Amino acid sequence: MKIQSVLLLFYIFLISSPLLAQAKKTIPASQIEFQSPEYVNKMYYLASHYGKYQTLLDSVKGNSEGQLVFKKSQKYVEGIYMLVTPDKKIELEFMMDANQKFSIQVTNPTDKTVAISNSILNQDFNAFNSFFKTKMEGIKALEKKLADKKTKQDSAIVIQDLKKIQSEINLYKNNYIQANPENTLALLFRMSQPIDNFLNKSAEEKLATKTDSIAYLKKHFFDGINFKDNRLLRNPFLENRITTYFNTFVPVTPEAVTAEINQVLNQTDLPNGDVFKYLSLHFVDLYAEPKIMGMDRVFINIYNTYFKNKEYPWLQLKQKEFFKFKVASIKDNLVGDKGRNLFMLTQDQKRIDLYDIKAKYTIVAFWDPTCGHCATEIPKMHQLYETEWKQKGVVVFAINNNTNEMVKWKEFIEKEKLSDWTNVYPAPVVTGNYTKEDVDFQTLYNVRQTPVIYLLDQDKKIIAKKVGPENYTKILEQLEKKK
Repeated sequence: MKIQSVLLLFYIFLISSPLLAQAKKTIPASQIEFQSPEYVNKMYYLASHYGKYQTLLDSVKGNSEGQLVFKKSQKYVEGIYMLVTPDKKIELEFMMDANQKFSIQVTNPTDKTVAISNSILNQDFNAFNSFFKTKMEGIKALEKKLADKKTKQDSAIVIQDLKKIQSEINLYKNNYIQANPENTLALLFRMSQPIDNFLNKSAEEKLATKTDSIAYLKKHFFDGINFKDNRLLRNPFLENRITTYFNTFVPVTPEAVTAEINQVLNQTDLPNGDVFKYLSLHFVDLYAEPKIMGMDRVFINIYNTYFKNKEYPWLQLKQKEFFKFKVASIKDNLVGDKGRNLFMLTQDQKRIDLYDIKAKYTIVAFWDPTCGHCATEIPKMHQLYETEWKQKGVVVFAINNNTNEMVKWKEFIEKEKLSDWTNVYPAPVVTGNYTKEDVDFQTLYNVRQTPVIYLLDQDKKIIAKKVGPENYTKILEQLEKKK
């Protein structure tokens, strides 16, 4: 089953309705006008950010004077919006203000110089962009200069000049925030501000210890950001801000990450607000297929808290199917939990279960005798078993995942001399008080391809899963050092 981003599925739903020409002749709540000779008789689009995505909202054809007029009966959410060309390229960015009755005239199509009427917010936005462009030109020149410096002393002087320009940019933003605290541009400045570094501050400004400084920064990282404010989604900064927070301040454990996610989501406009929709699905996406082993427990925690036995009108059928599939695939094989029992038969058809194996460590390997990758990895595993694993108390419980190829399975075992492993295949009939779920080993251990390898301790708790054979050697070495 091909897994699509659950957040992307929601985003696709948002933009799936067709863009309609404005036909109703009512007094619009929002009327945005653009003018340029380049717009004559061409179709242009109004677009906005939706977190990291960009979505088309409306379309208008330029008149004979090059004028585009976008009208809407309800106001748009404030934030950064875009005028998009017929070939879906960004023509210019602007701010959707509270009034939404303004015009932007392109006075120089080459460098996109504009004249703005009836929008102080867009004038401020334009002024900052001009300021920022000048400062970035200075930064690029200094970076080029830095690359040519030969000594540390010369480099230090250039680095100080770079820091000075960055400080000027930060000062500009901070002054604007202080003068316009509720302003949408001020919100964007807050969201794009870098983390303060107290270690570089003067002695009187420093906190007592580095730990105090970090705790202070964490506490104040989201100051001025209201997670119920749906303006947060109409710019590209939210996801980066949250990612920076988690990467900088949150220990990489399921418990710590879950607690911080709960703290963020509980401050949002749940259950049906835009920010909750976006961020809950963002975290689901992030931890349904985590980059770090064991962090899929965070996905299960999010599901249990915010989605299990809950109905949301905005949750689409494909997203519900995703949750059902993903939860079933990982809930029974979380690192730290006891692995479910496996009911197997040996080559001579004698019953043996995973829980029958008494060993310090058990490697559970699901493989297929017709799988090309298995043909490489299984012999490699056996070599590691003989040279490294066996002496550490490892028993290998090797499961044939393809019972249609029993002859090839036995031939491979003989060829690769795997007789010192416990070689088994699924029992076609399991007697006892077991449900269908109890014997569905492919779901219990999320075996969607082969090989799939788990490392269990003596109590059959899962220590590690789904990494390469060499990584299990390193994990075993670390475990043995702790003893």
